[in-house]
Amino acid sequence: MSLKAEEPSVRKLGILAGTGRLPEEVAEARRAEGKPVFIVDLEGAAAQWASSFPNERVSLGQVGRVLALLEREGCDAVTMAGGLTRPSLTKVRFDRQGLALLPRVARLFGRGDDGLLSGVADLFEEHGFPVIGAEAFLPRSVAGSGVLAGTLCEEDGIATGRAILDALGPFDIGQAVVVAGGRCLAVEAAEGTAAMLDRVAALRAGDERGGVLVKMPKRGQDFRVDRPAIGPDTIRAAAKAGLSGIAVEAGGVFVLDAPRTVDLADQSGLFLFGFEP
Repeated sequence: MSLKAEEPSVRKLGILAGTGRLPEEVAEARRAEGKPVFIVDLEGAAAQWASSFPNERVSLGQVGRVLALLEREGCDAVTMAGGLTRPSLTKVRFDRQGLALLPRVARLFGRGDDGLLSGVADLFEEHGFPVIGAEAFLPRSVAGSGVLAGTLCEEDGIATGRAILDALGPFDIGQAVVVAGGRCLAVEAAEGTAAMLDRVAALRAGDERGGVLVKMPKRGQDFRVDRPAIGPDTIRAAAKAGLSGIAVEAGGVFVLDAPRTVDLADQSGLFLFGFEP
């Protein structure tokens, strides 16, 4: 797993943390290098791991508080990592600065997920906090090219999955698709990859095997705020769904907890393949 981009010079990184393993891996990587971080725990999404770092829990909509915290902690850049369930705008609790930005935020909520996240990133940058993609701090966690685990098969399925995702990209629908036997079994939407794979498992008979999960960034995706990822849980879900393997775009998808993910793929009889963009 490798990425050509070099880590930027950041003295103290603010991590806007959602769910999943990604924000934790960024924080741990920075700590291993002796570099400080500050965790902005969004709605408690960061769970227990955040307690081992300087952190504050905030509610969505507390724009002023987040900016004040980042300034207080001396952060000179931020990264946005992890998942969040998109809330209803009417349920977001805004602070004073958030209310002042409400017309702009309302327009952002009228966009797709990519547009919303990019707009939020622009807001932080306007207030002096550059937003840097998480891959800059985890270069070894980005998928390399070629066969990473198992024995490659399902080449036709991979090509079909890539074509489907390319076609759907402009509609901001999802980053993953499952193809088996020449047909599309499922497309990822707002529910995420794990729930999509659960649907595939439920659709199939217990002895039905084969197929591939294809995952890649949407064309034109803003990598400051969103890069698709797989990890051990993805391997388990793909095995439960009876798939033959997983194909991801090399340089475009995180492979989190990479040694464990690769070992688990081998143990589960799944291939893991990184295709060139």
